[in-house]
Amino acid sequence: MSVLHPRTAQVRCLRWRMAAAILFVACLAVVGCARRGRAVASHVVLISIDTARADHFSFLGSRSVRTPRLDAFAEEAIVFTDYMTVVPTTLASHTSLFTGKYPHHHGTPRNGFMVNRDNEMLAEVLKKAGFRTVGFAGSFALASRFDFAQGFDHYDEEFGILVGDGGADQNQRCASEVTDAVIGYLERTGIPRRLFLFVHYFDPHRPYAAPPPYDTLYDPRGRTGLPPVPVVKKHPDLSPEERRSFAARLALQYAAEISYTDEQVGRLLDYLAARGVLDDAIVVVTSDHGESMWEHGEEFDHGWKVYDSTMRAVCAVRLPGGAGGGRRVGGVVASIDVMPTILSCLGLEAPSDIDGEPVDLETLGSELPPRTRFGQATKPWKDVETDPRWRNMRKARCVREGRFKLIVTPFAGTEELYDLVADPGEVVNLLEEPSPKIAALAAELREKLDRWAASASPLPSEFEPSQVEESIRRLRSLGYLQ
Repeated sequence: MSVLHPRTAQVRCLRWRMAAAILFVACLAVVGCARRGRAVASHVVLISIDTARADHFSFLGSRSVRTPRLDAFAEEAIVFTDYMTVVPTTLASHTSLFTGKYPHHHGTPRNGFMVNRDNEMLAEVLKKAGFRTVGFAGSFALASRFDFAQGFDHYDEEFGILVGDGGADQNQRCASEVTDAVIGYLERTGIPRRLFLFVHYFDPHRPYAAPPPYDTLYDPRGRTGLPPVPVVKKHPDLSPEERRSFAARLALQYAAEISYTDEQVGRLLDYLAARGVLDDAIVVVTSDHGESMWEHGEEFDHGWKVYDSTMRAVCAVRLPGGAGGGRRVGGVVASIDVMPTILSCLGLEAPSDIDGEPVDLETLGSELPPRTRFGQATKPWKDVETDPRWRNMRKARCVREGRFKLIVTPFAGTEELYDLVADPGEVVNLLEEPSPKIAALAAELREKLDRWAASASPLPSEFEPSQVEESIRRLRSLGYLQ
């Protein structure tokens, strides 16, 4: 048996102590990262539900619409209860989601326009960071021909429902087909070491045509005898009572689409959990905008106005393993804040030219620090797109600050101010009989909104007409157009 020299033994003991200390510090760092949901996450999953009103989800207050799968998800997630989109149209909204920019900076005014390649998209940033980037689009609005798919290694856009089918206004596919496509792809290719998965569900968008048994979940008659939405809107022979009856049934069918999509999102989450992805992923479930149901004269549509029926949206973030889940956070946060928040959680730098700010998920309380956020409509089109600076300049726009929201519609010459806590339905315009305090508040918000509008410096974007031409040909063949 050999005996170590005392100095040698002392050195070895010191080395062991140093190694143990280093290991202990490393363990603390890993645990700390896990608690914060930061760089320890290997995967990012971004699920977007199109045209989904926040008030149609049980975990956000609905007492009638059933969303059990996302309710369960919300129990393990951080839920933002006052989340807003910055634009109520699919392509422009998703481009803001992926760039952290307002539309009047990223340059895509509405559907059918090109996404300028000078934008640095979320998929591009994550690809540079070593993620395999995979996307699945539910509708033609996000087709790769519009350059939305910048940075994706694989982008799936197979649409089974074509323009005109049952009132479809664009090529699309149902939620079950989207989920099937994602699962099929990951089964074929396997789960990469680092995955960015973007999944877009389009079903709550019109036509509202949930499959059985969801088609009769809220309306026992289902869709029998119910004309497509565009026909209901423009039918010359409907009496006011008939229009109200059709609207009530359309609302039930819209609710059915939400519940059907909830099931399919749950099926996707089940698969990701079974494959071990959720344990090591940041998962964001959001919606790009809501849907108007005639509250303000906008008939089952979106894009025309900036009331909360279309601007309030869904956002819930689940950290790896559900860390810190179950929290509900108030205060204004917007779609432009999602990209920098995801990158911050991963310890990555966001592009320097974005408008959004990261939400610090580590120090969140029940209320976000005050933020001022803006939004802008995308319709009407040609008649008001006359300002050379920006196509949407004369359309409705709004500013949110705390409980108040100012809406200005330049082409109509109107101005409205609402207290969203006292009046969430935006019924009482405080500017009709303003007190001195309200007048001063409106002046302050108006100045901020004017300054924001004047900051428009959009990247160039051209309209890509192929879907319009295809739509006209198909609608004519179906007898919708003469």
